[in-house]
Amino acid sequence: MGIDVEFKKMSNIPLGKIVNLVNSVFEDYLIPIKWDILSFELDMKENSISLEDSYLMSIEGENIGFCINALRPPYARIDAFGIKRRYRRKRLGEALLNYVFDIFKWKGIEEISLEVAEHDEAVIFYEKNNFRIERSLISYYIDEKIEAEPLVFTDAVVDEIYEEAVVNQKEKLRFPNWQRAPLTLKLSEDRYNHNFLKDGKREVGYAVWGTNSEGAFIIDAAPKDFKNYNDFFKRLLGSIQSSLSIKKVIVMNVPENDPLTDAAIAAGMKPFFKQWEMVRF
Repeated sequence: MGIDVEFKKMSNIPLGKIVNLVNSVFEDYLIPIKWDILSFELDMKENSISLEDSYLMSIEGENIGFCINALRPPYARIDAFGIKRRYRRKRLGEALLNYVFDIFKWKGIEEISLEVAEHDEAVIFYEKNNFRIERSLISYYIDEKIEAEPLVFTDAVVDEIYEEAVVNQKEKLRFPNWQRAPLTLKLSEDRYNHNFLKDGKREVGYAVWGTNSEGAFIIDAAPKDFKNYNDFFKRLLGSIQSSLSIKKVIVMNVPENDPLTDAAIAAGMKPFFKQWEMVRF
């Protein structure tokens, strides 16, 4: 007798069930996901996650895996993918991926991306399914006080930051990953601080950033004059530290070929985690 396999659209599943399944599957992963309903809803908006195009996989009525997808045709991103431990290495993950690939093809998707921890065994799985490593995404931190001339924070209009980010990408000044793409920054308006930075009366750049229990984090930042990127970013870090009376600031998943990487290193930030961005055409 064959196994009863079913694929269910997540749009038909209560959010609580989705969050609980994802959290339980990722408990033993290198970076556990710990969503609650609110943080999941914020991620959905910010990253264009489509529950209509995301799927649960069930075996004999038990939900055993998921593929949560973000769509911006002709691009798609697998935001989270996992199979319960006891069902792994049975080619069920491959079956779920192939099901999703067929949906993507029908939706006109031409490029699919995802992120995976460097040297994680999942890399082999994705390579077998025709993904290739595109570039490294490196996370940095600093926990020492930066001495730099402070900048002044002013409230920004999100659409203006979006427009600057679009121009920077079109002119190949920036090479953002999905999490700091112009549209992602625009859709994050309810979640982070969006500021322009001024040196005296002169506007010198923008920053999208926030705080947590450990300190502060920067989602994205860019200067008006890219020749001054390193100086701008160092002054931004120092200004955040001074304004909040903290030392620890992190910036996550910075593409190795984006100038934000050089700016983070030049400011004395240290790497603490590396992922690979993988792509399937």
